[in-house]
Amino acid sequence: MPKVSGVYKAEVRERIIQAAMESFAQTGYDKTKMDDIARRMGLSKGTIYLYFKGKEELFFSICDMGMKTGDKEDEGLFTKKENAASDAEELFDNIRRRERGNDRVLLEMAVESTRNPRLRKAMHEHHLRVHDHVLEGLKKKIEEGFIRKDVDAAGLAIAFVALYDGLAVNRLIGISDSTNKKAWVAMLKAVIAGSS
Repeated sequence: MPKVSGVYKAEVRERIIQAAMESFAQTGYDKTKMDDIARRMGLSKGTIYLYFKGKEELFFSICDMGMKTGDKEDEGLFTKKENAASDAEELFDNIRRRERGNDRVLLEMAVESTRNPRLRKAMHEHHLRVHDHVLEGLKKKIEEGFIRKDVDAAGLAIAFVALYDGLAVNRLIGISDSTNKKAWVAMLKAVIAGSS
């Protein structure tokens, strides 16, 4: 039997993630079955289980992939204070593009986690990773002198994640992306002005 290369495994893993994103977006997290994802790919369900333990791990892999992609996309942002508004807009657009509609699924999972302790634990761990990711970005901006050293970076990271989560709820109840984007930009500009 020929040996499967690491590149091939990475490609299959990426295809599984893509199929899962499409399935979750189409039918929601709860209604999507691993069989649905396998059918979408033309693979067996067993193949998916070679890469992921279950739907929860698959969903969080989607989220983690978005964070890794973001580091490269957002690298040149927030270097000059006079560009704060346009950088905040670009960051908002980048995050929206990376999440690919997963905000709805994430909120579904948050509701489901109130009844499912295992999912609640996984959601908690995921949110800690998101907070840590945002915190690292803020620390970098403090080191670069973009943000004052006396700013509570940990508190600010929690606030940014909470703001974005709140805007995701807004989007689900019908508040337009343009209105949400204005709120995001206004808040980031105010925080930058107050922490510079």
